[in-house]
Amino acid sequence: MEDQRDAAAADGLGLLAAQSSAARSAIFPAKLRPAANPAYLIPRPRLHQLLAPETLAPVTLVVAPAGSGKSSLLRSWVSEAGIPYAWLSLDESDRDPVQLWRGMLAALEGVAPGCAVSAADQLRRIGGVPDAIGALLDDLEQRDVGPAVLVVDDLQLVDAVDAVASSLSLFVQHLPTWLHVVVSSRHEPRLPVHRLRARGQLGEVHFAELRFTLDEAVAMLARLVPDLDPTLAQETAARAGGWAASIQIAALSARSAQAQGERYLPQPGDGGRYLADYVWHEVLAAESDELVDVLLATSVAERIDPGLAQILAERPDAGDLLSEAEARGLFVTWIESAGCFEIHRLVRTALLSVLTERSPERVRQLQGWAAGWYQAHGQALPALDYWLRADRPRDALRLLASQAQALYDGGHESTIQRVIAAVPDEVATQDLEAMLDFAWAHLLLDRRRFTSLVDTVSRSMRDDLDLPGALVARLEVLQSIAATLHGHWADGASLARSALQELGETWWVDPLGQFAWNMVARDVAFSERWDESGREARGVLRALSVVPERRIAIQGTRALGEALAGRPVDALRVIAGARQAAEIANMSILRAEATTAEGIAHRELGDMVDAMPHLLEAAEDCLEPTPHCVLLARLQLVGVRIDEGDLVSAARFFGQAAELVDTELTGPGARTWLAATGAQLALAAGDVEQARGWAAQVVDPFWSPATSARVLLASEERGPAYDVLKAAEPRCLRHQVLLDLMLFRADAAPEEAERHLLEAVRIAAGHGLVQTVASEGAEIVDAVERLAWRAPTSWLDRLRRAAVPGGQAPERVEQFPIEQLTERELEVLRMLPSRLTLREIADELYISINTLKFHLKVIYRKLGCTSRAEAAETARSLTALRRVQPSSTRRR
Repeated sequence: MEDQRDAAAADGLGLLAAQSSAARSAIFPAKLRPAANPAYLIPRPRLHQLLAPETLAPVTLVVAPAGSGKSSLLRSWVSEAGIPYAWLSLDESDRDPVQLWRGMLAALEGVAPGCAVSAADQLRRIGGVPDAIGALLDDLEQRDVGPAVLVVDDLQLVDAVDAVASSLSLFVQHLPTWLHVVVSSRHEPRLPVHRLRARGQLGEVHFAELRFTLDEAVAMLARLVPDLDPTLAQETAARAGGWAASIQIAALSARSAQAQGERYLPQPGDGGRYLADYVWHEVLAAESDELVDVLLATSVAERIDPGLAQILAERPDAGDLLSEAEARGLFVTWIESAGCFEIHRLVRTALLSVLTERSPERVRQLQGWAAGWYQAHGQALPALDYWLRADRPRDALRLLASQAQALYDGGHESTIQRVIAAVPDEVATQDLEAMLDFAWAHLLLDRRRFTSLVDTVSRSMRDDLDLPGALVARLEVLQSIAATLHGHWADGASLARSALQELGETWWVDPLGQFAWNMVARDVAFSERWDESGREARGVLRALSVVPERRIAIQGTRALGEALAGRPVDALRVIAGARQAAEIANMSILRAEATTAEGIAHRELGDMVDAMPHLLEAAEDCLEPTPHCVLLARLQLVGVRIDEGDLVSAARFFGQAAELVDTELTGPGARTWLAATGAQLALAAGDVEQARGWAAQVVDPFWSPATSARVLLASEERGPAYDVLKAAEPRCLRHQVLLDLMLFRADAAPEEAERHLLEAVRIAAGHGLVQTVASEGAEIVDAVERLAWRAPTSWLDRLRRAAVPGGQAPERVEQFPIEQLTERELEVLRMLPSRLTLREIADELYISINTLKFHLKVIYRKLGCTSRAEAAETARSLTALRRVQPSSTRRR
């Protein structure tokens, strides 16, 4: 059974292996199994009785000070209890909640094979830890298995982090009945202990139970030092106070005295100082200076790679000396699977305490060396920690700036926040390079703060004419990003091109230089000029071919460019490759842009069932660097509702888009998007004057005359509309189709009008443009029908199924009578638009997760929905839901 558990856990590790190399923090296989207990440990059946499977609570805490025998107890218990178990030993790397739950998933694979699959997908998303836990609990709840145990060892190392504590609290409160969790910690963990205790769901083992009785301590000393005088053994055991670590340290001291031909006499001591005195004056007193020096130098590190040991100890034989320490039983262990040494935490703490007393400066120096070693070996997470410990926040900030994108994509948002918070203001503003790094690190966390910092840096550099060109170029890239975030596509591209010109052929060396090409690409895509047979798009792709990661990252913008330019089939082809790359490299910006592009492309092809989930997801996405995706999705949804004749919903989506433009995306690029859609909505509502006002706000060589012509055509002013359209400058296939369709309506000459219509149909049918034609109204669709013999049958079939403004609207889920839903189903539906997880909704309604899922299936069937996003959209539009009264089972 244990071999199968280890194999399943290894498979779980495989599921979690795809992550950014710069943000990787390995899940060592040794963390997923209990270490072997040493032979000198004595049986303690009285403690095993406290953990008997038949009386085991859903959650059991084993809480006691360091060195009390917590881990030893749990190791011996799981080996003898005969119950399936999963094991996870925590260390400092698990302070990152994503890293912690990767370990939890890998461990649980040992007792519930396959449980990590859906949860791992959620974990790769930014801020996806709660959803991952929900997916995991859902999977575990559905399993019909016998009792099993999950042991989480050394929780005190991680639960000070709020995100970690909250995620574990969520998990332990919703365990399936077959799974018991046993947690060890040096202090009471930040879990809902009082709530679990009041519910009778908590078992507890504390130091009072773990304390060695005098007889147990004497028996253990007899195993550790067989020839120790019984009287001295009694005295030593009494002084140890039942503390396992003290007993072991005392035994080592006795053996050391015997080896030196001296009589061992127990010495008084207490607490941590007692342990430190024993470590320093007894355990290490007989060791060589060179070995002790290596132990002292390496005590700053939790795990000690032989190469790191050489750096810290400044000795090429440091690894050999650590091996010697292990052989001499000096609390040093070689971890085969990780390829590193580990000093027992208690002993390491004592050594570090001595080193700190001697020279705090030396400790910081060693921590800085450790940071440099980890950074040189591509391990950003420990490197950042050690730079901060070394009181070198500038080095931490420099590393963070170079690795922020990889850390963010790896799900380590909390690490970025922690490092930023640790950087003092005087460091963040000490020079222009630091200010640039500090601003760049904020982009992925808070776009408003980012743009504010960029403005501050710009003002600081405004009057400095002697700045190095590279610094000016880096600032221009940040200004380019800020401009794009504010809706100034053209300005952003201009600044990016200026920066690239200044950087010259070395642009690809600087992460900011690489990002400049993204800003150029976005201008081409957002301005609907993307054409890979043309110079602009081809130039972007050729440049980024030298940087593989950026070539992958640009695929989201590329897909948006294809979709907006009227090539939906090509967009979906790009998305298919981009989505696979996004899952492998976990690129959040790429995923957000690909989702938006997929919604636009499917809508254009007339596949609304596929389009709506993507558009609704993109419209609510909160990813900081991609507000353009939110705006695009909301404007697309306005068009969807206009086509369906639902002007109320269209106005609501338009209001959300307008708020985003008014508060953030205030530039002419974004405002042109909004104004063109605003004119379309006003015309659908019959308000020509309002449409005229929106048309006046459009600043674009194609959309300005096209929007004005729409207004004129709505007023039956065909001649003026025709004259205005002559000035339109189409930049893509979609523009050309729209121009020909409007010229068909405006041209007074029948033959010329028919020529324009035929040309529009030819281009549209050749590239899958369905909704662009349908959205022009029933007049256009009827005209196309008269030319049906000139159009491909498959394209015509799609056009006939598409929603047409002014035609018969397709059946909408909102048209289903609200009375079809029961009171409980209405309660569930009303909560779907919230940000609560399914498990939280179930808690609010006092029902099980399985009952909730049953209600959801019924609701989806009655409303014709296929997802929560669609049902949530239905809930928002159903005003009758506001009249639903909460039942008596709802929480107050």
